[in-house]
Amino acid sequence: MKVRRTVAADWATLVGGAWAGRAAFTADGARYAGAWRLVDVDEDAPRAGLHGQARRVEGWGGVTVTLEARPGELAGDALLVGDAGPAAAEALVDGLEALLAAAEPVVSPADDPAWRRRLAWRAAVAVGVGVAAGVAGAAWDRRRRT
Repeated sequence: MKVRRTVAADWATLVGGAWAGRAAFTADGARYAGAWRLVDVDEDAPRAGLHGQARRVEGWGGVTVTLEARPGELAGDALLVGDAGPAAAEALVDGLEALLAAAEPVVSPADDPAWRRRLAWRAAVAVGVGVAAGVAGAAWDRRRRT
């Protein structure tokens, strides 16, 4: 079964992966439980792989949805097993859209200039300590050999 949706989440939220997590829904009178996760991200393309899976709580059946996400679009395939019907796949993807809508974009501390300055200072101190240790070690070795 093919799945195609338009997604309102921005690219940073989508590839940040903070939305990944539990999926629980009811479809065709049956309860399902599972999870969504981010599989891979290609920033150059741009595209991301998403995988969702849910199983029936009572009975036998399950649904797996593998999506390729591009900015503004989700497209992929759904695999239905056992008593799971197309409504289960639709409900699983609806749950993904709800997770994306509730997620906040992941903000990297590297985007903060003050954080970058502190990191650069720490890196400079670490390099300085490393150089000092190397010079002291070389002096110790010269003294030991004579």
